[in-house]
Amino acid sequence: MKNAICRIGVLMAIAMGSLELVSMRIKEEPFDTSNTITRYTRETSSTIRDSFFTTIDFKAAISDNTIIKGATLTADDSDMISLLNNDLYGIGYISYAALESSELNALMIEGVRVSEKSIIDDSYKLSRNFNYITKAPSDLSEKEYALITGFIAFSKSREGLSIIKAKDGIVTQNIEEAESFTTLLAKSENSALAKMLYNTNEAPIHIKLGGSKSVESISRALSSAFTSLVPAFKAVHNYTSNEMAYEATQGSNKDSAEPLHIGFLARDLDINETEPALAGSYGVISKDAIVAVVSNKNHVLSDITRDQLKQIYKSETITWSALE
Repeated sequence: MKNAICRIGVLMAIAMGSLELVSMRIKEEPFDTSNTITRYTRETSSTIRDSFFTTIDFKAAISDNTIIKGATLTADDSDMISLLNNDLYGIGYISYAALESSELNALMIEGVRVSEKSIIDDSYKLSRNFNYITKAPSDLSEKEYALITGFIAFSKSREGLSIIKAKDGIVTQNIEEAESFTTLLAKSENSALAKMLYNTNEAPIHIKLGGSKSVESISRALSSAFTSLVPAFKAVHNYTSNEMAYEATQGSNKDSAEPLHIGFLARDLDINETEPALAGSYGVISKDAIVAVVSNKNHVLSDITRDQLKQIYKSETITWSALE
């Protein structure tokens, strides 16, 4: 009798479990590809928006919301992630650093999955460089030049690369194989800086850094560590846009009331067209990527092309079936 009761209890438990599974399936919304794609984008001041639309060859949409009429504007990665996690039919883009904790599905781009390796070797086509540009030597005092070249050298040292990586920058060089800052200081080109090392009697020199907000955390962390080594280096920060980085160092605003000694961009300089920078005054500080993302309940799309992304953001009424 007891065995019979036990069997009945087991059967009832199985039945209840089955009912719960059925209930869950009923509650889960089926994906209807006839629905319009909800497009999410960042504000026009966002450097990640600049990079995203540049990489999908849709530069007209960088600073003009009328070009992507009907798209929902988001304030930052967190806002984008929150909205997409609650929109089965949405699509958007976030920084690679924000992906792991987002719970969103990252779309492959033209068959390539985003990873540190695919970002470094540029096979992932939404990767981007974080670049720096400095004032021309002719526009700097001797000590300003020593501090600025020293700061750039520090960013490429073992210590500097470790800081960049800790701030979610992707470094292309093996950190353990990089030279230490002490080794770099011993080189003749850094002799003027070596004299300032730990010298608290040296008069402070204000070095202005700015440009892209995407590079701000890296810039601030590097400058804080560098100042602890070279007290004369007093960083002044101002981050607004990619364009500011060039304009305020070597462009039309380099002699204005708000110049920069070092500018940072979350994209490459347009050397051949609008941003003809002096050779040797710019370079890559680290890499990053933009990730096209959808809800983790969207199982109809795992791979997309840059042309398709452009098509999506150009159309206010495009449906998911158009991508099939």
